[in-house]
Amino acid sequence: MYCSQTYAMGNIELFFCLYAHHWGNPPQCNSSHSRLLGFFSCLPGIWRALQCLRRYADTRNVFPHLLNFGKYTFTVLYYVTLSMYRIDKVERFQAPFITFALLNAVYCSVWDLAMDWSLGNAYAKRPLLREVLAFRQAWVYYVAMVIDVVVRFNWIFYAIFTKDIQHSALLSFFVALSEVCRRGVWTIFRVENEHCTNVLLFRASRDVPLPYQVAAPHPQGDQQADGMPLQDQHPQPAPSVGDVEQGTPSTPGMSVRNRGLSRVGSLLAAAHAQDFQRKKRPEPAQGGHTVAGLMDTPEDSTDDEDNEARVFMDADDVIVEEVPYHEGRD
Repeated sequence: MYCSQTYAMGNIELFFCLYAHHWGNPPQCNSSHSRLLGFFSCLPGIWRALQCLRRYADTRNVFPHLLNFGKYTFTVLYYVTLSMYRIDKVERFQAPFITFALLNAVYCSVWDLAMDWSLGNAYAKRPLLREVLAFRQAWVYYVAMVIDVVVRFNWIFYAIFTKDIQHSALLSFFVALSEVCRRGVWTIFRVENEHCTNVLLFRASRDVPLPYQVAAPHPQGDQQADGMPLQDQHPQPAPSVGDVEQGTPSTPGMSVRNRGLSRVGSLLAAAHAQDFQRKKRPEPAQGGHTVAGLMDTPEDSTDDEDNEARVFMDADDVIVEEVPYHEGRD
């Protein structure tokens, strides 16, 4: 989230520079003259890269923390070359700027879709999405994927309008505004992906358990809580234990080769669960096993054992949660 505030970080230098010059000679403080503004633009990427190194030092997991470090390294190089190109305006800085901008855009786009959103599974029920979705309409995922990739390539306008200082100032504002909007879309689907993973791993809590027992309400006839008759209910195949641990249900009728590729995709998609893992995972006990990257740490421990909410998936692989009814509640 902090990396989307790069434009605001650059304005810190702009404000103090104008104040030091008594609000006179504004062009002296813009991005075409100030190297300090370029440094402030690199700070979000630098801090996130250092955070990835700290995560690696705590967990010793090369994937995904060092790969995430590489992503922010390209982000820093992109802003460094952009600042050099806008200040000196020579052709020898244009090629490095375009190169690092392209690598950064591709790297970040793939990371957003495959890691943060866990999308791109060609063997999913809905192509290029994932097996479990929280939104019933699949088209919203495709629209979000297109928006994310298109806005990631907004650096092209920097390469076109760099020589026009005033136009670049106005363009920088709209590019920053588009990045904030893209980050808003990213946040919605990032939280949605995390919620789907937590529900499949039985970490989601929808209701706070009461400190006393409450009698369950008597069912009326053969109707369930959702109002659908029992005879109309179609049983869903239970996912295998291994797939539940990876956060993705198994797909029946899949060949061995496709199942293996889908398994690799599931492991890749489940890597985002390590974002909140701070301690090195313990060694597996004798006779037991540990799923890499998905073991809870003391910081992740919750009271999910006491949660009585029922979690299941409907026919469209959409997560549905039934919160138990407690007598006497509003």
